Amino acid sequence: MATYAIGDVQGCFEELRSLLGELNFDRGRDHLWFVGDLVNRGPESAATLRFVRALGACAVTVLGNHDLHLVAHVHGYARQRNDDTFGDVLEASDRDELVDWLRGLPLTEIVFTNTIPLPPEKRLPNMRVLSVAPLLGEVIRRAHEGRSVGEMFNE
Repeated sequence: MATYAIGDVQGCFEELRSLLGELNFDRGRDHLWFVGDLVNRGPESAATLRFVRALGACAVTVLGNHDLHLVAHVHGYARQRNDDTFGDVLEASDRDELVDWLRGLPLTEIVFTNTIPLPPEKRLPNMRVLSVAPLLGEVIRRAHEGRSVGEMFNE
């Protein structure tokens, strides 16, 4: 039995299938952990969602920002951007099932930094916003004192 962690599929269904073939993935024996961004950027977001959903218990899926953006768009909380490529999901006859499946995935908390302002009325109950000010302040202080900024991440 093997467990594989795969991130950023981003609608690249054929590439995912090719990767699983190279790994000799066996859904009766192996497990997959999808660590975010099943959709968007590639041409086959709907096929990717259908495939991962059909894997059932052998796949654990964590939502990524692209997946959340799709769900938010479908429910009217976000606008589709010019570079979004999940139109195949929006036009799919099983769109609601696919989006409901994404919405049903476990999600304890969404953590954002405050580098991009998010007004309180746009926040969901399970959102937490972390301030980057202390980190930036420490970077500036160390740079001013001639100390290593990289050392911060080793402490």
